Amino acid sequence: MQYWLESSPWYGVILWIILYISDYYLTLYSARGFREIGHFHFEGSFELTPQYQKDIDALKPLSKRHMIALVLSSIVIILLWWLTRLNFYLSLAYPLFLGMFLLLEVAIHLRHFRNVGLIREVRKHGGIEGQIAYKKWFSYRVSANELYVISALFLIVAILTFSQFFLGGAIICLATGIQHTRLARKAMIMDTANSTS
Repeated sequence: MQYWLESSPWYGVILWIILYISDYYLTLYSARGFREIGHFHFEGSFELTPQYQKDIDALKPLSKRHMIALVLSSIVIILLWWLTRLNFYLSLAYPLFLGMFLLLEVAIHLRHFRNVGLIREVRKHGGIEGQIAYKKWFSYRVSANELYVISALFLIVAILTFSQFFLGGAIICLATGIQHTRLARKAMIMDTANSTS
């Protein structure tokens, strides 16, 4: 698999475009679905990435920020492929970078599929009573814990298969998990300050 991904930048870019666009629309589906079933309340925003929160909260079918980020990140993938072709040793780094792009999206899609399954199950059969309110810090902490687990899984696969691609996925999931842990701490400090004032 890794060889054909390395042979041209277009394979990686096409996969990236598919994953990045489906990420946005699955987020919209989940945000709308959780509002409709009514049992879940997410403090602040359902969306965890700050730059997309307004667009997701407004349920915008097209996001200018998202499209700009998609174009820029696709250009970055092409540039990384081109730069890593300049030297044999550098070429070994391209799968690592591509794994960072694609496998973080795979991890996020696993969360989306869980949410879609939950929403559909509640719509069809119920099974949840009352209200569940997620504090912002708790949402970030749950996200961080999921990313740490997926990072460990990708690392095991990377070790077993000697794959730079999966190593890239492990690194980016770990880094994003750490970022969400920090955001959880900030949100918890703000929550504590608001409750004491």
